[in-house]
Amino acid sequence: MELAGTFIFIAIFLFFAIKPTALAISSLVGEIKSKEIANQKMKGRINNIIQAQESFSQAQEKYSILESGFPSDPNFYQIAVNFSTLAKNYSLKINQLDFDLPDNNDQQKNNTSKIKSFKIIFSSTGDYQSVVSFIKELLNNRRLVNISSIKISQPKDKDTLTGSNIINISLDAEIPYAPIEDNEKN
Repeated sequence: MELAGTFIFIAIFLFFAIKPTALAISSLVGEIKSKEIANQKMKGRINNIIQAQESFSQAQEKYSILESGFPSDPNFYQIAVNFSTLAKNYSLKINQLDFDLPDNNDQQKNNTSKIKSFKIIFSSTGDYQSVVSFIKELLNNRRLVNISSIKISQPKDKDTLTGSNIINISLDAEIPYAPIEDNEKN
């Protein structure tokens, strides 16, 4: 009996001593599993964010290329600098560089198109090869330039020798752009 009482006492003592430890171990194992599941979800979200950032950076690179060729505003100064730099690079003397801007009535009539444009009138003097190279460079430029007419003629001044390769060039071009409207910005 004494032996049975001792076993019962030890069993009760072990039960009350081990039960809290077993419950603590069980709850900790449950917490670990739930945190592992949460960790997996977070890794998935982090991977999605990384992919989104990579896609965004690729889109930004493409946007900057598109914006340089087909900008959202007219960039008159950039076009003027572009034409004058190209003319200078090919030793052309600029005689005229004008912008023919549409007035508000024309813009309202053509308001159905989101693509806007303005005309540029350019004339210069130079040798034939330089003029041809200038036009090629202008057409290969990243900024879109739609040349509507090119007129080539010989200069009529007395200083130009007959038979020289100096020529006058006049070109009319349209420069397109796509303005971002207020409702598209939001």
